[in-house]
Amino acid sequence: MSVLGKFTNGWLCGLLVLVSVPVFGGPILVLKGPNAAPYKEALSGFRQVYPGGLEIDFGKKDEFLTRVQTDPPPLIVAIGRASAEMAHQLRGAIPLVFLMVPNPAESGLTQSNIAGISMTIPGSVQLAHFKQLLPDQKKPVAIIYNPATGGPLVAEAQAAAAGLGLVLEQVPVESPEQVRLRIELVKPIIGAVWVVPDESFVTKERSNKWFTFLLTEAVALHLPLLVTMNPGSTFVREGALAALVSDFLGMGRQCGELVKQITAGKTKLEHVGLQPPEAITWEVNVGTAQKIGLTLPPTVLKSAKTYR
Repeated sequence: MSVLGKFTNGWLCGLLVLVSVPVFGGPILVLKGPNAAPYKEALSGFRQVYPGGLEIDFGKKDEFLTRVQTDPPPLIVAIGRASAEMAHQLRGAIPLVFLMVPNPAESGLTQSNIAGISMTIPGSVQLAHFKQLLPDQKKPVAIIYNPATGGPLVAEAQAAAAGLGLVLEQVPVESPEQVRLRIELVKPIIGAVWVVPDESFVTKERSNKWFTFLLTEAVALHLPLLVTMNPGSTFVREGALAALVSDFLGMGRQCGELVKQITAGKTKLEHVGLQPPEAITWEVNVGTAQKIGLTLPPTVLKSAKTYR
């Protein structure tokens, strides 16, 4: 091959390498969440991993719109549902990464150029952790859920149950008012209760009724009461035995790692989709454990946030 041919081939190869590597020109834009502790923790975790980018405070819609129209960032990171929905509405075609958004599909956050960290811990993961909490559980675990919202999580848990040596007794309810009736039917055969409440369950007026009933029944029958937590829930503080919750600081770090990979061209956003939270922690009520005569495993207590 001639010298010119070698030069031409080398030049073309170099050009192909250059055009194949994504170039993120300019800083990303971080749309912060409300001024509350969980959102601040998530932002802090994100910043520990990814310190770059420009920040805009939650609610500053005009400033955000001006920024994306006059100097579009290569990527937007939105913390919280309201921030993510605003970013989605005003971003145009700019890629979006979100975190701390319950039920992303309800907010329309499902396009190919959107990715995020889910608030939902998969049912199989929750059940595996509950097995650590209750290693000797033999009787069925009654799982109370609304099929309209909790079906996928229950399906994941059901698929994992046999491998964990657990039996799930599904108790579908369409409203909190049905909890009392349905639990009475399975009460003679169950050894624990797991509740997957949807948003209609956690309003103050409605949650008082079904939760107070279940808590009273669980204590009287010496049954562990486990609850899948929603943000801001207080079930464990009020007497439920335990729950697994997302670690907001860890969720922020996870998002930071994801953004670092995307901006470095190591991961394509369209291949990421919705990821489950990797950092989760226990909340347990040691007072309730004493009431029902349950000794909590030291491995659980070591990392748990405890209440009495």
